[in-house]
Amino acid sequence: MQGISLRMARLDDAPAMTVMQRASWLAAYGEVLGNDMLAQLAVTEHLQIWRSRLAEPGPRPMLICLDEVVIGLLYWQLAQEGEYPTAWIRAFYLHPDHWRLGYGKRLWQAVAMQMRRAGCEGVRLWLLDGNRVGEGFYLRRGFAFDGQERTLMSLGQACLQRQMFRLL
Repeated sequence: MQGISLRMARLDDAPAMTVMQRASWLAAYGEVLGNDMLAQLAVTEHLQIWRSRLAEPGPRPMLICLDEVVIGLLYWQLAQEGEYPTAWIRAFYLHPDHWRLGYGKRLWQAVAMQMRRAGCEGVRLWLLDGNRVGEGFYLRRGFAFDGQERTLMSLGQACLQRQMFRLL
């Protein structure tokens, strides 16, 4: 029987997190941004980002593991917006081999509880336009688009993102 566990990420998880996140990127964003563009993102730079985040004090990603193998992560940060604290999802990825099996839902439920305990009343995220897998997941969890958009440049290509929000 396969064992599912949830735990906070450790510094030595950075390589597994990087591999899993890149697989998710290619599957979710490949048709939106193009696999060629995603392949240009240097693995070493990506790995260094996670190592830096995990070495710093502050929020750590929650991992979901299958038999101790990292299959997903959710990384969020607390922000004070107005008079109420808000959680911002910075990264939420699940290996595509495990999509639509309930693992993302389980990870979301555990982290939503953390957000509530931290005093958050709502949660926000930026979603890459065209990310149909992510959009469907978030809509099923009660998120809605709030009308805000931004365009970021990534490897010379404009990437439209739309903001989503939900109450906790």
